[in-house]
Amino acid sequence: MRRPSDNERWQAALLGTNPAQRAGRAFFAALPSPPRCQLCATPFKGPFAAMLGLIGKRPFPRNPRYCSFCVNAVLNKKVGAEVDMTALFADVRGSTPMAERLGATGLHGALDRFYRTGVETLIEGGAIVDRFMGDQVVGYFVPGFAGRQHQRRAIETGLALLRATGHVEGKPWIPVGVGVHTGTAFVGTVGGAEGMLELTALGEHVTIAARLAGVAGTGELVCSEAAYDAASVDLPGERGEITLKGVSVPVSIRTLRPTA
Repeated sequence: MRRPSDNERWQAALLGTNPAQRAGRAFFAALPSPPRCQLCATPFKGPFAAMLGLIGKRPFPRNPRYCSFCVNAVLNKKVGAEVDMTALFADVRGSTPMAERLGATGLHGALDRFYRTGVETLIEGGAIVDRFMGDQVVGYFVPGFAGRQHQRRAIETGLALLRATGHVEGKPWIPVGVGVHTGTAFVGTVGGAEGMLELTALGEHVTIAARLAGVAGTGELVCSEAAYDAASVDLPGERGEITLKGVSVPVSIRTLRPTA
């Protein structure tokens, strides 16, 4: 019997054709406590961290966002596949005025709290966390991790992130806007330093999600009508149509708020 290639195994993981892999990630996500591997959700702290470290589930020294097990299995290989997925981008609004108000140290503390909150919320929602940089966190919802209703999971997770940052009542502790879109994208490893690649998603639909986050106001989740329809949710929101930079046709959107 022919042994599956690295790309074939990676595609199976993304599509969820190996149920044990998804169950394993859900198991690790249920264990305390963050920070976690942003691919398999293994906790790096808490009562099980030492035991898990014995099987390689410990922070990889050159990129502690991931565990050494995931680096050896995926992130030191050139793997990738095109799959249907949903992308979520969450941006902090008005970071320059925040810096003026809080000062450099205060801004660092607020952004650090935002990264921790964002990553934990995305992992709980079943997302692969791509990166957190500047004033942004990014997550990709693929069937193998988030389930077949990945569009719904992305929208629910985006609203959960807005709630976690205080956008339901009163003034949020950090102003955030979220963009969500669904479609086919390449999900895999690219570039990076020798021996350490970066996991990301590429394609027009990922760009649209990023652009939607850019137009979302504070406390808003702007999702494409395509994502909203595929999610099969019934949430109150404003319909609209918007022209996005670099996108050739207008995009129909829904604007949702966490009180929904």
